[in-house]
Amino acid sequence: MNTIKHLATYISSLCLICLLYSCEGRRDIEDTEVVTVDTAEEDTAMVVKSGKTAEEQLEEFRGWLNKQSEKGDTAIRRNWPKVREELRQRNAQLEQNFDSLSEKSQEEYKDLRSRYERWEARQERRQQQPLETAKLERFQDQLLREYKDIKSISAGNIREAYLTFMGTVRAQRRNWSQDDWDYVDHVYARLNERRGQVEGQISTGDNIKIRALQAEYLALEGSADTQSAVRSTDN
Repeated sequence: MNTIKHLATYISSLCLICLLYSCEGRRDIEDTEVVTVDTAEEDTAMVVKSGKTAEEQLEEFRGWLNKQSEKGDTAIRRNWPKVREELRQRNAQLEQNFDSLSEKSQEEYKDLRSRYERWEARQERRQQQPLETAKLERFQDQLLREYKDIKSISAGNIREAYLTFMGTVRAQRRNWSQDDWDYVDHVYARLNERRGQVEGQISTGDNIKIRALQAEYLALEGSADTQSAVRSTDN
């Protein structure tokens, strides 16, 4: 009889331990959930819910998009399928949590989404029609002038290189076609790549000025893309 009681107690204890272990296992994964989200595209984006707030996701999206836009065409083309999928996942995640954003953040997200869509369209276009080397060299010469040899730009003169670039953009942007902007954007990406290479040596003041010039460029580029889209609709 005692043997039966001991056996019953052992089995009950074993069941309790298994139950507790099962609960712990669920607790370990409950903060990360994979969700399928239908998007405007034909495919379906898989979104990983990491437990981060919508505001934190927006901040990550902003930083990630800035990082991608600073890469050169070669790096983007090599990893484009992966980059495109991650872009869509991040966008779908924010779409899902859009109502959780503040009014100001919702407006920022709309701007970022438009920028993302333009950037993706430009990359898709470049995959189909690579830039012409001779034309690219002409644009690089026009945009950077004495700083056209980008690899020789130093931390000491990179601010002047950005000022030269933006001076040409301000003066010439109304004369550029959508195709021309692809070349301008390529030069901009190469200049950003160089900035990344010497970033640790750039002074705080120069960094602040460069960030302001980058923001101005993105605004002008976005305006040009919008005007191009309107002209295409009218035609």
